[in-house]
Amino acid sequence: MEDLEKFIALYRVALDRLPPGHPDLSLSLNNLAAALSILFKQTGRMEDLSESIALHRNALRLLPPGHPVWSISYNNLAAVVMTRFEKTSRMEDLEEYIALQCRALELRPPGRPGRSSSLNNLAVALRVRFEQTGRMEDIEKSIALNRNALGLRPPGHPDRPSSFCNLASAMSILFEQTGRMEDLEESILLHREALKLCPPGYPGRSLTLNNLASAMNIRFKQIGRIEDLEESIALNRDALKLRPPGHPDHPASLDNLVSTMSTWFEQTGRMEDLEESITLYRVALDRLPPGQSDRSLSFSNLATAMSVRFKQTGRMEDLEESIALNRKALELCSPGHLGRSSSLSNLAVAVRTRFEQTGRMKDLEESIALNRDSLGLRPPGHPDRPASFINLACAVRTRFEQTGQMEDLEESIALYRNALELLPPGHPAWSVLYSNIAADVCVRFKQIGRMEDLEASIALNRVALEMRPPGHPFRFASLNNLAGALSTRFEQTGRMEDLEESIAFHRDALGLYPLGHPDRSASLNNVAVALYIHFEQTGQMVDLEQTITFYRDALDLHPSGHPGRSGSLSNLAEAMHTHFEQTGRIDDLEESLRLYEEGANHVFSNTLTRLGVAVRWAALARSQSHTSTLKAYRLALSLLESSLVITPTVQMQHKILSGKNGYPTLASDAASYAIENGEVAQAVEMLEQGRALIWSQMRGLRTPIEQLREVNKGLADRFLSTSRELESLATSSESKPITLVAQDRATGASQKLVDEMYSRKRRLASQLEGIVAEIRTTSGFGDFLRARRFSVLQEAAVEGPVIIISHSEYRSDALIVLYDHPPVSIELNTDFDHDGPLLVRNLKAALQKVQTEPNGCDADIRDVLGSLWNQVVSRVVDKLDELGIEKQTRIWWCPTSILSALPFHAAGPIRVVDGIRQYLSDDYVSSYTPTLTALITARKSKPEIRRHDIGRPQLLVVALPDETIPLVEKEYRAIQKDRDFVECLIREQATREAVIDNFRDRHWVHFACHGHLNTKEPFLHAFQLYGEDRLTLLDIIHSNLPNAEFAFLSACHSAGQIVDRAFGEVLHLAAAMQFCGFRSVIGTMWAMANDDGPFVAKEFYKRMFAEEDSPELGFKRSARALRETIQRLRKRKGMTVERWVNFIHIGA
Repeated sequence: MEDLEKFIALYRVALDRLPPGHPDLSLSLNNLAAALSILFKQTGRMEDLSESIALHRNALRLLPPGHPVWSISYNNLAAVVMTRFEKTSRMEDLEEYIALQCRALELRPPGRPGRSSSLNNLAVALRVRFEQTGRMEDIEKSIALNRNALGLRPPGHPDRPSSFCNLASAMSILFEQTGRMEDLEESILLHREALKLCPPGYPGRSLTLNNLASAMNIRFKQIGRIEDLEESIALNRDALKLRPPGHPDHPASLDNLVSTMSTWFEQTGRMEDLEESITLYRVALDRLPPGQSDRSLSFSNLATAMSVRFKQTGRMEDLEESIALNRKALELCSPGHLGRSSSLSNLAVAVRTRFEQTGRMKDLEESIALNRDSLGLRPPGHPDRPASFINLACAVRTRFEQTGQMEDLEESIALYRNALELLPPGHPAWSVLYSNIAADVCVRFKQIGRMEDLEASIALNRVALEMRPPGHPFRFASLNNLAGALSTRFEQTGRMEDLEESIAFHRDALGLYPLGHPDRSASLNNVAVALYIHFEQTGQMVDLEQTITFYRDALDLHPSGHPGRSGSLSNLAEAMHTHFEQTGRIDDLEESLRLYEEGANHVFSNTLTRLGVAVRWAALARSQSHTSTLKAYRLALSLLESSLVITPTVQMQHKILSGKNGYPTLASDAASYAIENGEVAQAVEMLEQGRALIWSQMRGLRTPIEQLREVNKGLADRFLSTSRELESLATSSESKPITLVAQDRATGASQKLVDEMYSRKRRLASQLEGIVAEIRTTSGFGDFLRARRFSVLQEAAVEGPVIIISHSEYRSDALIVLYDHPPVSIELNTDFDHDGPLLVRNLKAALQKVQTEPNGCDADIRDVLGSLWNQVVSRVVDKLDELGIEKQTRIWWCPTSILSALPFHAAGPIRVVDGIRQYLSDDYVSSYTPTLTALITARKSKPEIRRHDIGRPQLLVVALPDETIPLVEKEYRAIQKDRDFVECLIREQATREAVIDNFRDRHWVHFACHGHLNTKEPFLHAFQLYGEDRLTLLDIIHSNLPNAEFAFLSACHSAGQIVDRAFGEVLHLAAAMQFCGFRSVIGTMWAMANDDGPFVAKEFYKRMFAEEDSPELGFKRSARALRETIQRLRKRKGMTVERWVNFIHIGA
C-alpha cells in the first residue's frame, strides 16, 4: 500500500507540472486514474473510485476520435464506471456503461481489430441489465452478440475460451427463463468446449471449471441424475485446487463447492456431508475480511446450511444462528444493493421456519413483510419476480392456516397465478405452480363448499400431471395430488368412477417407489386408505384383505424406533378391527387392541400421533369391555398433558384441544369409565388432569415449569429443550422424508441415515426420561407430569363442598368432593348427555331474544333454570342434605364440557314463598371454579399482602362511560364516594399501558366498560379501553400481579365463553383474572343491562366495606356480598331473570 500511495503522489506531482495542452496530459491523467482505481480495490473507498472516473473522463476529452489510444482510454472509462455500478447498483452507471460500449462498437465496424472485444463487452453489459430488469430483449441480444463475438474468434484465438464461457452463461440464463432443456444442454456443451481450450496451467481454467460445475448442478436439479451432481462436485473441487487460500477467488470457489456438497447431503442424508459443508462455509467466511463484497453471500450460504442442519436435528440454536446470519447478510446489502432482494427473501424463509416451530405470530408477520419488501425490489420484468410471488404466497397461506382468514387464501391463489403468468409455457416451475394452485383451490372448496373449486382443483392437477410425464422425478407427487382430489370429489358425489380412478393413480404412484425407498410407506398407506373406502362402499372382502396387506407392508418399513411407526400401527389396528366386525374372529380383535397399545406406547413417535392412537385404543377397549380400557385412558390423559407441555403457544394448544379428535371430552369419558367401575376418587383425578390444561400450562398449576425454573433453572431449561428437540425431530422426520438419489444406493445410504435418526431419537427419549425422573426428586415436584392424587385435590373442599358435573356420551354424573369424606357420585338421567347440550342451546336462543322479545326471553330462561334444577341440582341438594351440609353455606360448582355455560347457581325455582319464587341462590352461596387446583391456589396466602392492608385494600377502578353505557359514570362515582383508597382511570386515562401498570400495585380492581367476545380467537376476548385500545385475555395472562386479590368485571360477557369444542378450557376474561393471580372474581355470563351497573356496584361495595373488623379476608366476603346484592337486585321493579342470573362469583 505504501508503494502504491507513493506512486499516486508522484503521478499527482507529474500531472501538476504539465500545462494545459501538453501532449502527455492525457497519458498522465490515465496513469493517475488507473492508480486510484487500484487503490480503490485495496481500500474500498468510494472517493478514490469517483476521482478515477473523473480523471478518465478528462483524459478522454483530450483525445479526438481516431487517436491511437482513444479506444484504450474509452475502455478504461467504461471499466471504472462498471466497477461503480457493481458496488452501488446505480442503474445510471450501467446505462452509461452500455452507451459507452455501444459507441465503442460503432467505432469498430466489421473487419476492424478489436470488434470481437466490443461485441463481448456489450453482450456482458446487456446480460447484467437483464438480470436487473428482466427485459427478454436484453438477454436475447446478449446471446446474439456473444455468437457474433465467437464467430470472430476462430480456433486458436486466445479469447475463444472466454467467448464460449460468456455464450454458455447467457444460454443458462435463458434456460432459467424459458425452461427449455435445449438451452441448458447448449450451455453445458459450450462450457465443455471452453474447458477443452483451457488445459492445466491455463489462467482461466478455474473459472471455466466453476461455470461447468454450476451448469451440471442446474441440470441435476431438473432431471435428478446423480451423475450430474457428482460431476459438479468434482469440478468444483478441481477449481478450488487452482484457487488456494489467498487467491482472490478462493472464497467464491469455496462457496460453490460447499453449495453442491449441501445438495449432495439433501440427497444422501449423510450428516458428515452437511457437517463438512458447514465447516467449509465457516472457513470461507473467516477468509473474507470485513467489507469484502462477497461477505454477504458467505453469510447467506452458511445461514442456509445451518437451516438445513436444524431441519435434521431440531436444534433451535441452529435455526437461531441461521436467522442471525441472514440478518448480517441483509445488513451488508443496504438499500440499492444488488443482493438485497435475495437477502430479504432468505431471511423471510428463516423466520417463517421459526414460526413453524414456536408459533409466534410475530415471526410469521415479519416473514410476510420481508417477502413484500423483496417483491417490491423485483419490479415487473425482474427475473426473480416469480420467485418472490411464490415465497409470499407460501407465507400468506401459512397465515391462513393459523387465522382462517379467507383473504389470505385468496391472496395466496392470486400470487401463485401471478407467478404462473410471468413464466413462459413449459417452464419447469409450471407443474409446481399448477399443483400449488390446485391445493389452495381444494382448500377453498373445503372452506366454502363451491364445487367449481373442487372441479378446478382436479383440472389443475391433471395439467400438472401432464407436465410430469413418465420418468419425471416428481410425477409421483402429481399422481398422489390428483388421486386425493378425486377422492374428495367421491366423498361429495359418491361417483364410484372417481374412487376407482383415485385408486388407480395411487397404485401408479406406488409403482414409482422401489423397494427400500423411504417414501414407499406413505404411498402404501395411500393405496390402503383408498381400498378401505372402496370396501366400505362395496363390502368386497378382497378390498379389506388388500388394505390389511398394504398396511402390513407399510408397517414393515416403520420398524421400532421409526417416528412413523405409531401411525402405521394405528392404521393396521383399525383395519383389523373392521376385519373382526366382518368375521367375528376374536384373534382379529386382540391383534387390533395389541396394535393400538403398541402404537400409543411407541415413545419415538410424535406425541400427538400417539395421543390419537391412545384415544382410539380406549374407545375400542371400552366398547368391547376389555381389561385394557383404564390403562388406555390413563395413557391418553398423560399424552394429552405432555403434548401441551411442548406446544409453545396458547393458540396452538387451543387448536389441539378444539379439534374433532375426541380430546375435548377425553377427561369426562375417562372419568365416566372410572365411575362405572366404582373408582370415584380416580374419576376426580382424571377430570382434574384433563381439563383447563391451557390455564395449567400458563400458570404452572399442572406442569410447573416456571416454578421449577425458580428452583432449578438449568433443569427446567433442559426439560423444555430436550422435549422440543425430540418433538421437532419426530415431526421433521415424518413430514419430510429424505429423497434417495438412486435405487442402487437405497440400501446403504438410507439405512445409515435411518440408523443415525433412530440413535438420536433413542438418546433424546432416554435423556427426557432421566430429566423427568430428576425433576420428580426435586422437593415439591414429585407429581410432575402425573395426575394429582385425590388426597391433594380434596383440599379444595376445605371451606365447602365442590360439585363437579361430569358430562360424557357414556354417562353423566354429579361428583361431590368433601374435605373429610370420600367423594360422592350421583348418576344423572341417561338422557342428560343429550339434554345438557340442549339446555345450552336453549339458553343461547333465549338470550338472543333480550332486545326483541324480553318476555319470551325471560320465560325461556326460566324453563332452562327449571330443567337444570329438575335434572341435576335438586339431586345434588338432596345429597348435600343427606351429608349434613347446612343451608347458607358456600358451595362451588365445577361443570365440565359444554355445561360450563349453564347457570347452576340460579337453578330453580326450588319453591314459592308468599308468591315469590326462590332459587338455589336463596339457600346456598354459590361460586364457580374451573378446576380444583385453581381453587386451592386461590386460597394460598400471599406473604406480600400485609395484614393491615386487608381491611382497606387499594382499589383501582377502570371506567369508560360513553353514549351506549352512560351510567358507567354513576357506577364509578358510587364506588369512589368517600373512599380515599380508590383510584380511578377514567376515559382517556384508561389506556392499555396505564391499566397494566396500575394492575401491579393494586389489591382490588373494578372494570366498568364494554366487554368483547372474539368468536374466532378466544385469547382476544377483551375489555374496551380508551380509543382503540383493548385489554385482551392474553394481556391479562402476561401481567405480573403480585398483589392481586379481588376483581369485579362489570362488563358484558366477562365470564362468558364461546361454545366451541375446547369448552373444557373455560376461556373467558374472569378465568384469566383468576389464573393470573386474582383470588376472587365477579363476572357476567352474557350481556349486561346498563341500569344494573350502578346499583350492583353501590350495594356490593357497601357490604364489602361494612365489615372491616370481620375475621374473614376481604376478598372472601365477595361471594356473600354478591349473593346479598343480587337478592336486592331481584326486588327491583321490572327486574327480569336474565339480568340477575347474569352475575357469578369465581374463586375463593
